[in-house]
Amino acid sequence: MIREGRLSPRLLAWGVSLAFLCMYCSISLYNHYVFRTFAFDLGIKNQAIWDYAHFRYSYSTVMTELHGEINILANHFEPVLFLFGPLYWIFGSYTLLVVQIAFIILGGWGIYRYFRISQSNPWLAVAAMAVFYGIWAIFGALAYDFHTNVLGAMLVPWIVYFMERRKIWAAVLVAFVLMNCKENMALWSVFIGLGLALHYRRSRPQWAGGLAISALGAVYFILVMKVFMPYYAAGRLPYLHFSYSALGEDFGEAFRTLLTKPWVAVKLLFVNHLPHEDAYNDVIKMQLHSFVMLSGGIFLFFRPQFLIMLIPIYAQKMFSDDPGKWGIYNQYSIEFVPVIALAAFSVISSWRDRRVQIAAGALVFLSAFDTTKGFIDMWQPTDYYKRQTKFYSPVHYEREIPVAETHRALRRYVPDGVPVSATFYLLPHLAGRSGIYLFPARSKADYVVWCSDGVGSYPLNPADDRKTLDSLLTSGEWTTDYTNNQLYILHRNEPVRPE
Repeated sequence: MIREGRLSPRLLAWGVSLAFLCMYCSISLYNHYVFRTFAFDLGIKNQAIWDYAHFRYSYSTVMTELHGEINILANHFEPVLFLFGPLYWIFGSYTLLVVQIAFIILGGWGIYRYFRISQSNPWLAVAAMAVFYGIWAIFGALAYDFHTNVLGAMLVPWIVYFMERRKIWAAVLVAFVLMNCKENMALWSVFIGLGLALHYRRSRPQWAGGLAISALGAVYFILVMKVFMPYYAAGRLPYLHFSYSALGEDFGEAFRTLLTKPWVAVKLLFVNHLPHEDAYNDVIKMQLHSFVMLSGGIFLFFRPQFLIMLIPIYAQKMFSDDPGKWGIYNQYSIEFVPVIALAAFSVISSWRDRRVQIAAGALVFLSAFDTTKGFIDMWQPTDYYKRQTKFYSPVHYEREIPVAETHRALRRYVPDGVPVSATFYLLPHLAGRSGIYLFPARSKADYVVWCSDGVGSYPLNPADDRKTLDSLLTSGEWTTDYTNNQLYILHRNEPVRPE
């Protein structure tokens, strides 16, 4: 172990990891404990891994498009979730949040290891790790449930690390795991491979390894989109996530537009192409660009091999018909994190003076973390988000419902295994069953678990949400097992018979 003074770089790296681990847990795990995780998406994924824990395919009852009859892999191709099914028996409804945090910490160590072996300044590797952990996109992803593209993004540093060590097959294997995190990850792998081929263009084995990852990603993406997902859909469900009207009606038209009209793509990177009246939509894209640049993205212009890796990420965000994907919130920017860290510190490490390297690394960290602080404190798109990321503020630890009492009531009055219709922020805690439905859907439910926190009532407005509950209370078909005037647990007097 290399030591300078009393503190070794590796020991400092462990300290940095522990500090950010505490931050991450206080955001993600605490949000789940106080019912600030939701049916979309953690509830869907929790039902899936519950099924996988029982060694069977998952047929989501949360998504109305699937009707509990279509394999969840027809919605998003995420076979990586199979790996985490057994962990459900240990961590329960927290499983995927624990996995997500573990992958982020692992990704930071990939950054550290890469710069530790590729550069002579060990302190620069610690600075790169700190910047990686401190970028706002990680905090945004942690604040909103669990998503498999977060896992995929955290594997990128390890692909680069193994490539640097000339362990080509290890890099290809990790890339293949990334491809199985989500269907769009295979397409991203094409550009990751091209970027690596450019980065290692002077080394034939590594250059060939990058091209191999790119080719494998292209073939696998076609198989996923044309064979695997249609197979699981069984001809009953189209692909649900192509929404790029500015480019065409399907992937084929989109590719043709990009090839024949590249100026359209350039324009879409900066302007609002939808006829929405919300003025905020006109500035979202520029907001993203500014956050990327302030977090170290300015160095992408000096390392085009890493900018190449972000081509499909910019495309899937900026060309979408959903303005929510254009900006800085949720999980939609997580892929920037490893690429920004790699680009920034590849440039900084090329400078000869070690003191300049450390000073530059510290400045990038301060800029990135200040941007993150601004991200947390600024306007948020929903009322929940105002509290979900503020781990340093007392408001983060407040909730509009009695949390401990709610947990006790769910454990005591909702039996395991029975079909349940639940309010959207209660659903992730109750998803470990074959029949879990998002209230007001209840035709196949024997229990209804309804709650009002005065903040959200998705998918109904507050008035209709309460009116629906009142209709159940007066219908004579349901009996109230528990209530504290905010939480109601009802059971159906005559249970639904399975068809």
